[in-house]
Amino acid sequence: MSLTKLLHHQIYFNKKTNSASWVVLLHGIGGNSKIWFKQLKQFRKHYHVIAIDLPGHYPNSTMEEWENEFSIEKCTDMIIDVLNEHQIEKAHFVGVSLGSVIIHQIVKRHKDRVNSAVLGGMILQFNLFSRFLIFAGHSLKKILPYMWLYQLFAHIMMPKNNHKQSRAMFITEAKKMHRVEFLRWFKLTRQVQETSENIEEYDVPRLYISGSEDHLFINELKKNMVNDHFGELIEIDNCGHVCNVEKSEEFNFHALSFLGQFSNKKGA
Repeated sequence: MSLTKLLHHQIYFNKKTNSASWVVLLHGIGGNSKIWFKQLKQFRKHYHVIAIDLPGHYPNSTMEEWENEFSIEKCTDMIIDVLNEHQIEKAHFVGVSLGSVIIHQIVKRHKDRVNSAVLGGMILQFNLFSRFLIFAGHSLKKILPYMWLYQLFAHIMMPKNNHKQSRAMFITEAKKMHRVEFLRWFKLTRQVQETSENIEEYDVPRLYISGSEDHLFINELKKNMVNDHFGELIEIDNCGHVCNVEKSEEFNFHALSFLGQFSNKKGA
């Protein structure tokens, strides 16, 4: 069994200045850092960028600490280990889908390491329909091949023609994920709502970017924004769940404009 200390990650340095701030990119379930291909060119013009592949996702090898304790909390600690390795004291965090959920946990466990956060396709909590889907998934996971479940959920989350590229990309990358790891992460969906509880109390600047067609999640997010004085929501028209791929130009514009407001802080 191959054991690896750190999560797989790639660093893209800003070539203009060594003193540029850092941006950490975190992908969604089943995917990997390839989903940021439409962000890297623009982001590295302004920042040093580090794209981290979540535990259990390609191309990570088997990791003993993840095998022994798979949880959202453990995932956040493993991400912080990567930052410590490169002496990154503080960074901006940008996520999509599950990556955004993980960032909420980082804000709660390691607030002093977060300068600001951009949260794409945020899954704050599940509505009645999505709760039914998860229940059905847990009931069928031992019967159906895991890729059938993943493809089914991908088509339900991203059903329209304009979601096709995002849907196809996630399905393609998910095929590189081992069944046992997919089922581990699927089990962790039960922690999503708990992970984001009371997030509005944390004074870390947060920008939520969601597509107007992110039908399973955006309404629950809108309800929560009413009481969130440290967060704001931008809704992109005619866009689904994976907004950084589907409407990359709009996502990049809003994300970079937001991050720029908080990039002059010490350690940012």
